[in-house]
Amino acid sequence: MVTIICASCAESPFGIQADGMFKCTGCGELLAVTDIDLDGTDVWAVGADGTLGYVSDPAAALSDLMEAVEEFLTSDQIPNAEYARHISQINATEALGRYIDARRSGIAAPRFGYTEDQIHTAVNEGADMILEALNLGGGEEDAVNLAVNGALFCLAKPGSSFAEMVEENYGETVEEIRSWWGWN
Repeated sequence: MVTIICASCAESPFGIQADGMFKCTGCGELLAVTDIDLDGTDVWAVGADGTLGYVSDPAAALSDLMEAVEEFLTSDQIPNAEYARHISQINATEALGRYIDARRSGIAAPRFGYTEDQIHTAVNEGADMILEALNLGGGEEDAVNLAVNGALFCLAKPGSSFAEMVEENYGETVEEIRSWWGWN
């Protein structure tokens, strides 16, 4: 973590106070969280001793790490492959160091992908959108809803069968579901 030094006295760091404000340990200048303005991909953090500082955003550090790995994997396509591999290893090490520094400072790990709730919402909204736009009949609507339930069931229990999904979601047998609309 890089300590943020007070601009007023140009020598002392800011320490956190009980009210959430930061106070310069030298001149007493106050700094609110809303006044912390960092450029680029840095985020502010508070060290174990209560000192205000900044670290790389963990998402940016991971992005740089992935880029360095990709550069390493494609280095044989560059005229000086050995040099390219060396530079990519340096870049990967630096990016990993920035990520570790951010995480040790208490910055949350970036979330990649979607949560189960987000997927559930999106699948149901997608089904609703289709059902509203196409004015389908009862059988087709039931088939769309079966597909939604099947997708969400497979998210929770990959590799499940149709019979398992039907039993858990509907409490019926596959034959009963097939009889709804004469499905075979």
